[in-house]
This record gives sequence, C-alpha cells and structure tokens, in this order.
Amino acid sequence: MKKLLILSDVHYPISSLATLSKIIRKEMPDNLLMLGDNIELEMFKEKELAYKGFLSRLNRIFPLSKSFILLGDNDYTYAGSKEILQIVDSFSPINKGRYFFFKIGNMIFFHGNLEKSKLVEKMGYYFVLASRKASERLAPTILSFLVRFYFRVPRNDYLFLGHLHYLGLVGRTAFCGTLNYKAQFFADSLGYVIVEHDNFDVGEGGIKLHHMNRMRPRQESDLQPTG
Repeated sequence: MKKLLILSDVHYPISSLATLSKIIRKEMPDNLLMLGDNIELEMFKEKELAYKGFLSRLNRIFPLSKSFILLGDNDYTYAGSKEILQIVDSFSPINKGRYFFFKIGNMIFFHGNLEKSKLVEKMGYYFVLASRKASERLAPTILSFLVRFYFRVPRNDYLFLGHLHYLGLVGRTAFCGTLNYKAQFFADSLGYVIVEHDNFDVGEGGIKLHHMNRMRPRQESDLQPTG
C-alpha cells in the first residue's frame, strides 16, 4: 500500500514550513497533495516571487516531483498569471496542467470553492457561521452534494475537498481540514488527511483523519510578507 498525504488550506505563512516539515517527517508519505489556498495572498507584495519561494522551500522538505499542487480561491488572484502556472508545472510535472480539479484512480480532488463572486462567497461564509450552531456537518454535507452534482462525481468515487476548514468525513467525501490556526470555523479542524491506497484506488477504511492541537504561530522571515 502507498501513502498519500493531503494538506489543505495551509495559508502560508500563517502555518509555517516548520509545521509542514514536522508532518512530513512523521508520516513519511509516498506522495504529497496540496489541495489549494496554499499561500495567504494578502500577506505578500510580490505574489509570483512568494509562490516560487514557498515551493522552493517546500521542495527541500519533500520532492515536489512526487507531489500534486492544486490551487484554491486564495490562489486565484494570481493563478491566472501564466508565470504562476509555469512555476507550479516546474515543480510538479505530474500535475499535467490540472490546477483546479484533479482525478486519479477512484479519487477526485477539488479545493471546494464553487462561488462565482465575492458576494456569493460572503453569503456562504455567513451561512457556515450560522449553520454550524445547528450542526457542524450541515455546511459540509451541502457542499459535498453540490460539488458531486456540479461535476457529476460518480457515487462510488472518493471526493476530497478543502475550503471550509472542516476536517471530517461525509459519506465518501473527505474534508481535509486546515493548518490555518487563525480561521477555525469548526471545532477540531486543524489537521490533515492520509490516504492509504493501491495505485491511487482507495478502499474502505483507507482514509485517515489526523487532528492536531493548536499550532504555535511562527512566521517565515525570508519571503517578506507585507503585513
């Protein structure tokens, strides 16, 4: 069996590379998948330089030639730049141009942001805040249904989502948590997902959720965040 480590909503440098290194050393994965919102966009003046610097340093921790790098809504502002896409390709050739929606074996990966405008995203944010009081699983269940319907995801395929900063299972949908300790919308949401698979086909019980304690903030100094 192979081991895939999924890190979602890292929001670097809110989560430090030291944290990523600790997780990778502990899990010793065969492959790494970054599920989007990899960098906290607003903290950097030089967006493309920041992305290249982040991937360069991550590459020293784990070979990105064996990694999949997807982009989330926080990445979108500069994901439209061909330079950014070329940077991702240069580190992660196995992406093969799939930056937003990725299928391999019986697993499908998507950051989870279906919103088409800032207004809809804002409405979704307030819905999550309100709905979690009734049930923490309500918003994840609705998002899982919408993504599966929108992309016509087969019932038996496993879907991996981020975006909500939720760590948990909804049927065959795994929400992959966050490493952003500043934005926890759900209890016990800090963490990551391990998938044990055979040639990227995961069976029952192959998805492991790893909850983490509150992480101590540490800011990386050499990428020059603006804030």
